[in-house]
Amino acid sequence: MNEHAPGWYEHEGERRYWDGSQWTHSSSTPAASTPPPPLATPPPTPPVTSQVVPYAPPPMYGSGQPPYPGGIPVARKEPAIALVVSFLIPGVGSMMNGDVGAGVGFLGLYIFGLVLVICLGWILIGFIGLPIMLVAWGWSMYHAYQGAVDFNRRAGYQN
Repeated sequence: MNEHAPGWYEHEGERRYWDGSQWTHSSSTPAASTPPPPLATPPPTPPVTSQVVPYAPPPMYGSGQPPYPGGIPVARKEPAIALVVSFLIPGVGSMMNGDVGAGVGFLGLYIFGLVLVICLGWILIGFIGLPIMLVAWGWSMYHAYQGAVDFNRRAGYQN
């Protein structure tokens, strides 16, 4: 009769399973007897150097990746269309870009200058009304174009 019960035993430098009559092909490496000693001192940390890293927003819509699962992509704004619309009606290009407050301000300033030109006549046209109209008209075109460019950059589109 066999003197050992079935189980795991040390055999020829590795752990083998004895089924009661013979050694099986199942084996495992013996467990380490002692854990490695802990380090006396922690490893040195690298010195912290400050460096300026340019900010690049993560790609959101322009690369085909939504900002989060289930996100709805937004349409790209065309800077040229916003410029042309603000050329025709000051402030509307900014409103198209989502900056309604600035668009209403440009349109109101343009209308105020137009009212001054009409009410005061041609006597004061060069002094008050016309400069207000021209500044509102030019500034609204610039603001509409830059607003569309900034919107596209934030949304991840390349201009």
